[in-house]
Amino acid sequence: MWALIILLTFFQPIIVSGSCQVDLEGDGQKERVIFRPKVNGAVSVFRGRRKIWQGVPNRWQAWKLVIADVDGDGKKEFLVGVNIKTRYFPKRHKSIFVLGWNGKFAYARWLGSHLSKPLVDFVAAPLDEHQGDELITLEVTRDGRHCIVIYRWIGFGFAVIWQSQPFSKARLFLQGSQVGVKLPNGQKLFVVNDDGKWALKPYGQSVKRSQ
Repeated sequence: MWALIILLTFFQPIIVSGSCQVDLEGDGQKERVIFRPKVNGAVSVFRGRRKIWQGVPNRWQAWKLVIADVDGDGKKEFLVGVNIKTRYFPKRHKSIFVLGWNGKFAYARWLGSHLSKPLVDFVAAPLDEHQGDELITLEVTRDGRHCIVIYRWIGFGFAVIWQSQPFSKARLFLQGSQVGVKLPNGQKLFVVNDDGKWALKPYGQSVKRSQ
């Protein structure tokens, strides 16, 4: 029996290993999604007891699954954290593949070879009133520090809408409805949007919480 590790933020499941119930198609009926990162066909989708799809090859070395609605159409996408090598990036590195869901099987929507900087971790959440969930990543700067980057889906792939100032190495986390980073000294900084301006602030210092 493999361990179940799931986090929820606004009902967007984040699975490290295990399963969850989620309405993939926005029709009120929940499917069961299983993520087993070390198995060939790491993601499986069940409707009732019937398996309707299984995919994600082990050559992707999948390490995380986030289920979110990146384009705001009411249907979910699979955001698969992968560890890949490509022609222009021959050394294995972390990236994110986006798979759409049509009710019968998952299909490639964006197989990104690399983000703006080396990836450490990622989550997805609706941070503002813009349609669709934002992709929030923790990435490595050129000087080896970390920063938060927020991306928005633009039809085919993501565009950066904000990047934080660099800080010491940190851990990305979720607390209730908020996304934040925990610094080595224990301090927590949260992503906030104050009148359209993004920032990282300690808890209690934000004027407006991320919506």
